[in-house]
Amino acid sequence: MRRNINILIGLLIMISSSHIANGQSTTDSLTMQTVIHRALNSYPTVQQAEEAVKTAQINKKMTESSYLPTISGVASYTFIDPISKLDMNNQTIHIDSKNNSNFGLSLNQLIYDFGKTRSKVEAARISEQLAMLQKEQVMQKLTLQAIESYYTTAYARQSIMVKEKQLEDYARLVKQTEINKDAGAATNFDYLNTSSEFNAVKTALIALNTAKEKQYVTLSLLTDTIINDKTLIPLSFDRIKENRTLDQLIDFAIENRIEMQIMLKEHTLAIEQRKASDRAYNPSLSAGASAGFKNGYEPNINSIRFNYSVGATLHIPIYEGGRRGKQRALGDIEIQKAITSIDLAKKEITTQVADSYLSLVSAWARINQLKVQQDVAMKAYEQAKVNYSSGAITNLELITSSTNATNSSLLLLQEQITYQIAYYQLLINIGENVY
Repeated sequence: MRRNINILIGLLIMISSSHIANGQSTTDSLTMQTVIHRALNSYPTVQQAEEAVKTAQINKKMTESSYLPTISGVASYTFIDPISKLDMNNQTIHIDSKNNSNFGLSLNQLIYDFGKTRSKVEAARISEQLAMLQKEQVMQKLTLQAIESYYTTAYARQSIMVKEKQLEDYARLVKQTEINKDAGAATNFDYLNTSSEFNAVKTALIALNTAKEKQYVTLSLLTDTIINDKTLIPLSFDRIKENRTLDQLIDFAIENRIEMQIMLKEHTLAIEQRKASDRAYNPSLSAGASAGFKNGYEPNINSIRFNYSVGATLHIPIYEGGRRGKQRALGDIEIQKAITSIDLAKKEITTQVADSYLSLVSAWARINQLKVQQDVAMKAYEQAKVNYSSGAITNLELITSSTNATNSSLLLLQEQITYQIAYYQLLINIGENVY
């Protein structure tokens, strides 16, 4: 009975330990989507872009407030001495009061300004949309940076694992060559050459580990967390083939690319700014009203009485020194610059899409070829180990076969990562959202 209880307790401890271990690995696991999410939520460039959006929104509201009335309060007191007076029929009449008080409110309201404010409001609205597009552009660039950093870090780890496996094989080969040398079955040259290859792999591992640590720093800064060897970074390849033609991708990019939308907004903004400058010297009609309490009214000038006034003002500029024409010319130049920027953006987008598409096609073909090359190299290495054990080949031939197998594995891994990055680069270049 006690033995059964001990077994049960042992099983419970094992299950608990398994759950704890699983929980720790889940906590330390860092997927590509996690990297993107953390980068977009913590990196300063996104926060800067968000502040720019908030600024544009406030500017738009400030511009729209031009349609609202302005209300101000007035309170004043003035003591005057001496004051004007008249003597009539033995009676003194004071024209002014020594104590003058005035309390009231005034209101001013724009009625119509012939499109001046409307153009400013429209320009502010477009500026807000432009800031939002620029924020999205920052997020896309940061997303691609996060993807590249993620895959580069994963590649550094995988390549180290491949090289460490090669180092283990070389260590055994060095030991066997030393035994063979002592037995007279191998020369000192064979031993030295094998040791040299062993040390070359160790040197390569030092460089790979340095590159890995650098990638840890980059990835840590992007994700705002500490990345080290304990962090799980799973590497998977979703090799989705792009079936659209290059022309279809270019057309889609010109229609959906954020940079293209930004250029079109800047063109629209230039048009609205030209309208605003052209209408800056238009007439404006406004109304005003005020009401309050003050003294100084006959027959009792010291008595405070209610008063009010209502009126309208029409302001008509007659001569502005030629500023309207000059501002119109400047506005035309800005519009033309925006049109030129649109044409330039189309060419740049076409070049970028073509480059990423051709890189993707090339990587696809190279992956298929490298898989064949890796398969042949691995089979050759396995056969070389058998032949070496039977004395049919030298250790130099075995080393060559091992190097070919290792290099083919690293080349395939590198090309698979190149394809993944190129695929996401293509999606961003055509304007698709990848975050």
